[in-house]
Amino acid sequence: MPLRYAGNCTTCGVRVEQKTMAWYDPVTKVTCTSCRPVEQQLGADLGGASADAPVLAPPAVPVRSARTDLEKGTELEQRISEAFTAAGYRVQTNVVREDRNGARHEIDVLAEKTDQLLTLSVAVECKAWNSPIEKDVITKFDYVRRQLGLGHGVVVSLNGARPGALAAAADLGVVVWGPDEIEPILGRATVTGIQNRPMVQEVGFPRLLTAEAAQVLVAGETRGRLGIGKEEVVWTADAWLPVAVVQLTLMEMRVFGKSRAATSQAWAVYDLLAGTFVTRLDDEPPRDPVNLDGGQITPRLKVKEPAKRLDDVIARYDTVTSDDAKAKYRSQLADLGVPDMHTATTGNSSPFLYPVHLAIARQKGGAERVIAVDAFRSRIDADLGLEMSKSISWIRESLGV
Repeated sequence: MPLRYAGNCTTCGVRVEQKTMAWYDPVTKVTCTSCRPVEQQLGADLGGASADAPVLAPPAVPVRSARTDLEKGTELEQRISEAFTAAGYRVQTNVVREDRNGARHEIDVLAEKTDQLLTLSVAVECKAWNSPIEKDVITKFDYVRRQLGLGHGVVVSLNGARPGALAAAADLGVVVWGPDEIEPILGRATVTGIQNRPMVQEVGFPRLLTAEAAQVLVAGETRGRLGIGKEEVVWTADAWLPVAVVQLTLMEMRVFGKSRAATSQAWAVYDLLAGTFVTRLDDEPPRDPVNLDGGQITPRLKVKEPAKRLDDVIARYDTVTSDDAKAKYRSQLADLGVPDMHTATTGNSSPFLYPVHLAIARQKGGAERVIAVDAFRSRIDADLGLEMSKSISWIRESLGV
C-alpha cells in the first residue's frame, strides 16, 4: 500500500517516505519492500501458479525493535566495560564528574586499575554511529579528558574514523579503536551483531557548532559584568530538541494605488516543549538523518500543535477591527515567526530534531536557568532558553541530569 505517513522500516531502519509503496500493519508497522518483497510474501510464482493451488497467507515478518545510534552506543559501552572488567579493571559506566570550573561532564566508561605504586585511569568514549567519526569527536573528548584530569583516553568507534580524526588523535595522544582493534577484544560476532541491529535514522538539522565553541558562548553569557552577576555552570552538554517544521504561505500586502497580495513560501521551526518559534527558512529543510551525539529531549507537544496555535492567532487577527486589537495579534504573529506586514496560512507540519547545546547556570542565590545555544545557527537563543528554564525539571528528567 502507499503509506499515508512517512516512517522507518522496522527491519532495516531505512526511511520510507509518504506515498511510497510499503507493507503496513498495526503489529509490525512499516516494512519496506526490500525487506519484505511482494513476490515472496504472496508465496508463489505468479507465472507458474496453478488455478487450484491454495492461496498462501503472507508469512509473518519477525518483529525486530528499531534502535537508534544512542541505543547501539549503550550496547557498545556495555561490551567495552565487560572487556575492561575481564582484564582486571574496576569499571563504571556513564560517570558524571565536575571539572575545575564546576561544569559537569559524562564519561561513557571509566576503567581504573591500581598496583602497589599507581592508579591507572582510562576514559573511554563509545560511538556506534553508522559512519566514521570526524575530528570534532576527538577534540571534544580530549577537552573533557583534560578538564577532568584523566590520564589516558580511548575513543571506540564501531565504524572507524576519518583521516582528520586519526591525525587529531595522534597529535593529542588519544587512542582510537576502530573495527580492526575492537574485533580481537570483543569478537567478530559481537561487533557484527551490534553493527547489524536495525536502526532508526532520525531526521534533523545538521549540528554546525562544536561543543567547544558553544561552551565559549556559554562562558560569555555567565561571566556577568565587572564581576557582578557571575553564574556557575553546573552542567553542559550537546542535546537534540524535538521541533515541528511548519510550511507557511506568507502573504505580503503592498499598496500601489490599491492593495494587492504577493505570496511566498517559508518553513517555520517551533520547539515541541512550549511551541517557541526557533527560526524561519526560505527553503524546505532536507530530511537528512542525523547522528544522535547527545541526549534527546522528550516532547511535550504534538507535532501539529504549533500550527494550530498559529492558525488561532491568524483567525483572531482577521476578525478584530480596532487598532489596539490588531496591534496585539500582530505582535503575537511576529513572535510566531510571521514577518511584519504579512499574514499567513499553514500547511504540513513535520517532526524534526534540532541541534542545541544546553547549559544549566546557577546564580549566587541558588536559582538556576537554562542557557540554550542554537547549534544550527551558532548563536545563543535567549527566547528558547527562557522557555526551557520554565521547564527545567522536564529538561533534567529527559536528559538524566
